[in-house]
Order: sequence, then C-alpha cells, then structure tokens
Amino acid sequence: MQSSLKTSLRKPLLPLVRWLAAMGVQPNQITFAGLLASLLAGAAIAFGHLPLGLIWLIVGLVCDMLDGDLARLKLEKMGPAGAFLDSCADRLSEAFVFGGLLIGKIYHGGGADLSWLLVWLLALSGSFLVSYTRARAEGLGSSCSVGFAERPERMLILLLLLIFGFQRSVWFLLGLALLSCWTVYQRAVYVVHQLGATETQSK
Repeated sequence: MQSSLKTSLRKPLLPLVRWLAAMGVQPNQITFAGLLASLLAGAAIAFGHLPLGLIWLIVGLVCDMLDGDLARLKLEKMGPAGAFLDSCADRLSEAFVFGGLLIGKIYHGGGADLSWLLVWLLALSGSFLVSYTRARAEGLGSSCSVGFAERPERMLILLLLLIFGFQRSVWFLLGLALLSCWTVYQRAVYVVHQLGATETQSK
C-alpha cells in the first residue's frame, strides 16, 4: 500500500510537475536536487539553524515526490538505474539529516547524553531497516509495502522535531524509532508468510 500521506500531497503538486515537464526537466535532475536540499538541511541543522533546516528539508521532500510523478507524466519509466539512484539518494538524504541532528544536538542543543544517543541510533537504524526490508523483499520477488512508517511519515516526524527544537527531540526520535521498528516487524512477518506460501505452492 502506497503511503497515504504521499498520495494526498501529490494532487496539489501536479501543476508544478506539468511545468517541469514542459521545461524539459528530467526526473534524475529532480532526484539530485532533492539530495542537495537534504545536504543543505543537514548542514543547517548541524549549525543549529533549525528553521533553515526545516525549509531545506521540505524542499527535499517535495523533490522526492516530484521525480516519480515527473517520470510518469513524461510516460517514461525511471528504469533500474533511475530507481537505484533514487533509492540511494533517499538513504543519503536521511543520513544527512540524522547526521545534522547529532552534530546540532551536541554543539547547539545542550549536548547529547547516552540515552539521547541510544534513541538517535535506534531511530536511524529503524529508519534504514524499513527501506532495506522492502528492497530485500522485492529482490526476492515479494512485494513489501506494508506498515505505517514509510519515508513520508518518517520525514514528517523529523519536520515536527525541527519545529519543536532540540530540547524535545528525544521524544520525536523515540516515536520514530518505535514506529520504524514496528514497521520492520510487520514487513518481516508479511514477507516470511508470503515467501513461505510461494514455496508451498511450488512444491
């Protein structure tokens, strides 16, 4: 099931997608623009400029939604290479933001104690695992889009974190960590069941 949040945001962006298509912009160009925006978001957060980081993160998320829609509007498939680049860009984008949060919390957010670091690490690991479980499952021939904490929902939690600031960041990271781990569990159960059923039918 595709992210309902991402689906709900697509319609208002359609005029922009059409304009980009008319200007001859390619989907991969939007992907790299989103990656750059995420890098700038991470840098801004690392320097303690959370409002600026919030703006750049929103730009990155918009780009993340635009590239696929632009490819569909141009009646082009991104292909294996484009899909691979898009997936790598998404992981790098999350790494930039999480890295910025760590540096910003240490130097501009009152420091990071052991409990904050553990929650941060769990949120980072869970976020990456959500994407990895889907990619690995699809590599094995299984669909795997179950669970709540897909990329748009995870990024929304990070947006809220930036709005409320470093002092309350641990609670948003904890929520992100729990939702991500639950999604990983859901996907693991779903894929094991699906692959097990496939093996049974093939015997």
